[in-house]
Amino acid sequence: MIVGYNTDIKYRKEVFHIQTEDKGQGNPLIETLVYLHGEILLSRRISYAHLLPVEEKTKKVKSLMKSQHDQVIAELKEGRFSHLMSMDTQDIEDQTLDEMVLQYLVDENP
Repeated sequence: MIVGYNTDIKYRKEVFHIQTEDKGQGNPLIETLVYLHGEILLSRRISYAHLLPVEEKTKKVKSLMKSQHDQVIAELKEGRFSHLMSMDTQDIEDQTLDEMVLQYLVDENP
């Protein structure tokens, strides 16, 4: 089993905890979990069973772990997980109906 990664990322005034770990050769998976307030928002798993017969697999598994961990962080920063946040944690801008209509018209007719 390889030591994993743990990173806290601030996004939209919230702190997300991203954890990536190796489940070991008996269960050859790399698992990344995204937590918000102690609750799992997202899990991503990838098998590395195909690497078990390979020499220097530790180096390759570590590289896969780092890649998956970094990818999830990048997706979080891009806002790809915003739909998983509850409405009370989303940063919503207060606008009047007139302001929303005007913004819509501006966005649709550049």
